[in-house]
Amino acid sequence: MSALRPIDRWFIDEVLPHEAAFLEAARRLERDPDAANDLVQAAFVKLIAMDGWAQIAQPRQYVMRMLRNMSIERLRRAKIVEFQRMSEIDDFDFEDDAPDQFRIASGKDMIDRIGKALQAMPERCRTVLVRRRFDQQPPKEIARELGISLSTMEKRLARAVVLLIRALEPDGARNGSAASPAETDTRDDAANG
Repeated sequence: MSALRPIDRWFIDEVLPHEAAFLEAARRLERDPDAANDLVQAAFVKLIAMDGWAQIAQPRQYVMRMLRNMSIERLRRAKIVEFQRMSEIDDFDFEDDAPDQFRIASGKDMIDRIGKALQAMPERCRTVLVRRRFDQQPPKEIARELGISLSTMEKRLARAVVLLIRALEPDGARNGSAASPAETDTRDDAANG
């Protein structure tokens, strides 16, 4: 048995897992199950024969576009075409997992807000939060390395989560009676020695 070529491995890993979705989309486009199967197989053949397959960032979306375009091409070649079918293909849409500009911008904004919230947080809370939530360290290990009890570590983590949530709330949603991070840290120091 010969070894798989890189395109074969890519096709098996990135394209074939979505075959059921491709068949469903093709059935919506073609209305005939046999024609839908033929459309998907024709798209696979075209995909395997392409030179630039390695540059396809989102194979699922790429094949969905191929199916739509190939279906339109089949309709153009047909001598008689139902107007309703043409409009259905024009309305054919598929879920695109790629983030739009709004999602990208809001994601960057959220990262900035989290960074600012972490910087404004008391050092003791920030250290515990980062080690537990971001570095995924076990609670007992964090407590031992910081020389504090597990209970104290858990209280600092809970406080850090509350502070982070408050910092990420829209400005108008904050409760005026909430303690500031500095006040909360001072109370923790008094309670824990």
